[in-house]
Amino acid sequence: LPKNAVMGKPAENAPEHGSTGVRPNADSDAPVGKVAFGANCAACHSVATGGTGIGPSLAGVVGRKAGTLPGYAYSSAMSSSKVIWTPENIDKHLKTPKELIPGNRMGNLFPQGVHDIQQRKDIVTYLKTLQ
Repeated sequence: LPKNAVMGKPAENAPEHGSTGVRPNADSDAPVGKVAFGANCAACHSVATGGTGIGPSLAGVVGRKAGTLPGYAYSSAMSSSKVIWTPENIDKHLKTPKELIPGNRMGNLFPQGVHDIQQRKDIVTYLKTLQ
């Protein structure tokens, strides 16, 4: 048993059986977000300034207007949107990529999104460090 567990009772903050180990009510965590980013986003997005792949670099994305990173060929849906990448909008986009900006390419390439709210919070916290 973990040292803070009581027989028959899970340890405080212990993950529930089958969970990802992320506490649903925990504050967001940039190092955990970096790992979640690696698992969910890094196949398409770089965090290096100017580094693009299938998707644009997400360095400095928080606060940026969607579809405006120089040197990346955005879909017309993304480049004509009026969305600003606030933490709330990033969360919405990660949760359901087809909805915030209908017709964007991520909606087709990653339609399932990131369902775990804590993972999304952690990813957003990590992205904030890339300013």
